Amino acid sequence: MHILICDDSGMARKQAARSLPAGLASSVAFAEHGAAALEHLSANRVDLLLLDLTMPVMDGYETLAAIRERQIECGIVVISGDIQPRAREKVMSLGALDFIQKPIDTEKLHNTLRDYGFIGADEPVDAAPAPAQAPAASVVVETPTVSSLESLQEVANIAMGDAAAKLAQLLGTFIQLPIPNVAWLTPAELEMALGVFQLGGQTVVSQGFVSRGMAGEALLYADRDGVTGLRRVMAEYKSLELANQAPILDAASVLIGAFLSRFGHEIDLSFSKSQPVLLAENIMGSDYVYNSAVDNVLMVEIPYVFSERDFGCDLMILLPKASGERLLDRVSLLLEDG
Repeated sequence: MHILICDDSGMARKQAARSLPAGLASSVAFAEHGAAALEHLSANRVDLLLLDLTMPVMDGYETLAAIRERQIECGIVVISGDIQPRAREKVMSLGALDFIQKPIDTEKLHNTLRDYGFIGADEPVDAAPAPAQAPAASVVVETPTVSSLESLQEVANIAMGDAAAKLAQLLGTFIQLPIPNVAWLTPAELEMALGVFQLGGQTVVSQGFVSRGMAGEALLYADRDGVTGLRRVMAEYKSLELANQAPILDAASVLIGAFLSRFGHEIDLSFSKSQPVLLAENIMGSDYVYNSAVDNVLMVEIPYVFSERDFGCDLMILLPKASGERLLDRVSLLLEDG
């Protein structure tokens, strides 16, 4: 059997390859986005495609639509951190056999493969050997090179999907999810980023968090259209008039809380959080600008787009250097296990 794994995350590709039943594949190929997957599908036989949704160049939805349009025959299982009910409905309508939530559930994958005849009904299965081990000669398995920042991005992707699903369910809408931006910021870059809030007239909510020797700050920010949109959908949800600033505080409570909860779950940490507060107009006085005068700051940035409502808001997670390094050390354990 010829299998293609399409995901922009090296960590996710590695986990998917490890989750395949041992001896199932005669070849395993990898693609980092939908366009590369389509190129491979056009030139090679593929029996099974394991497909992510949130990718650069061409996302999973576009890939599914293109496969249907070109009438390419292969079984497709979507594996994604975007667990909004409408995401599942959409991929199933585009021809996917099943939808599996990240991080991948090996037993569910095996059951799906059995249900659709990729594995015999009574055939016992074991997970494939770790890519670090030598694969059988008949199996071509690439071992993706994964950095700690890439692993952090994948964990953030899973947490992002969980937070979006909770807010989407609360508000009865669909939230378009991006690829999380993960990077170290220099003091000048951080000051510039926070300066954009001030110059752009952004409304910003701050919420601190701590866990096991690390501390950070979550910022949720939106422009005037974003605040107006949040006020409208939150008013619909609550069926009452809200104070001018309440909507973004409510949204911050849901998004930040759900993100940190799922993020902590993935790396076996529990975060304690302060109450979300609106920052004063002088955001340039933030403690993070002061504390990062010498050291860099680790940033995770996620723009949430309410595509059906034509507005959005952004979530930024910031950790000072020492806390950021401890977090990456924690995430690096996933690389060793994966």
